Amino acid sequence: MRDTSYKKNYKMANKGKVFEEEIIKSNEGYKNRGIALIQKISTPWQVKRQGKKIVSAFPVQKSTLDFRGTVKPGLSISFDCKESEDERGLPLAHIQEHQIEYIKNALTMGEISFILCYMKKYDKRYLIPGGIVIDYWDRWKANKGKRGFNYIPTERMREVKSRNGIVLDYLEGVAI
Repeated sequence: MRDTSYKKNYKMANKGKVFEEEIIKSNEGYKNRGIALIQKISTPWQVKRQGKKIVSAFPVQKSTLDFRGTVKPGLSISFDCKESEDERGLPLAHIQEHQIEYIKNALTMGEISFILCYMKKYDKRYLIPGGIVIDYWDRWKANKGKRGFNYIPTERMREVKSRNGIVLDYLEGVAI
């Protein structure tokens, strides 16, 4: 019997890659226009080998968010990008506890923090301000198991579009 688990792992590893590439192209546009300097934050990985063969890999530590940087005139910014196939919105299960903690701490420090969400069913991109993310997370945790508390509805998100030559002008949706 042939092992096809690598196909599933490859698919999961590349989930959101196209959306992430749009964000990276947007960041290049912001940099070229002198608007912002925002970079992808890599997660450090521990690789286990048997000789030259890689047998497994896992994150060394939990990362912060996917992207961090500075928006002119020196405002700190951090955000994560997520994908959702749920037509109602972004399932809160897609967000990890350490990401919520980071967003809370960033907002406390005056940093602009949010989530960008690609809604696959509608082929639309949205920005969810950090305060809204935290509000919905807290409600979800307080109402575990109850219907209707496990996602952030699209009505609470701001749609993000291409504008002025920027592939995905998400900064338009941020209150700066």
